[in-house]
Amino acid sequence: MMNHSRLRKILFLALMTTVAIVLHFIEGLFPIPIAFPGIKLGLSNVVSLVVLYLYGPVPAFIIIVLRVFLTSFLYSGFASVIFSLAGGILSVAAMTCIWKLSGRGFGIVGAGVMGGIFHNTGQIIAASVVLGTSTVFSYLPVLLISGTVTGIATGMLAGILVPRVKKYIQYNEVK
Repeated sequence: MMNHSRLRKILFLALMTTVAIVLHFIEGLFPIPIAFPGIKLGLSNVVSLVVLYLYGPVPAFIIIVLRVFLTSFLYSGFASVIFSLAGGILSVAAMTCIWKLSGRGFGIVGAGVMGGIFHNTGQIIAASVVLGTSTVFSYLPVLLISGTVTGIATGMLAGILVPRVKKYIQYNEVK
C-alpha cells in the first residue's frame, strides 16, 4: 500500500510535468520578436529547477524526458525529440552540478544560467550531428548570450517559487 507522502509526491510531480507541458505550449504561441530565430525564454525550465531544488535530480530528469516526448507528440512532431532531448538532458545535468555545489556559493540563479547555456549547447550539438556539419556552431555565441539572459530570468523566478512551494509541500505533509 502506498503511503500518503509518496502519493503526494507522485501527484506533485505529475502536476509539474503538466505545468511544464502547458508552459512549453504557451511559450510557443508568443515567439520573442528579435532578429535571431529559435530563442525562447524557456519557461518550462523553471519547472525543472523547482523540481530539482525540491526533490533532486532524478525527478527533474524524469520530468524533462516526459515533457520532451509529450510536447513533441502533441505539438511539434517527433523530429524535435532529438533536439529537445539533447538540450533538456544536458541542461538538467548542468543544473544538477550547480545544485550539488549549492552550499559553496552557487545558487539557483547560477543553475538557471547553466541550464540555459547547456540547453542551447545540447541543441547545437544535436543539430551538428543531424545535419552533419559543424557550421551550426557559428550560431553558438548568440545562443550562449541568450541562454545566460534567459537563465537569469528563469533562475530568479524559480528562486521565488521554490521557498513558496516548499512551504506548501511541508504544510500539507504535516496534515
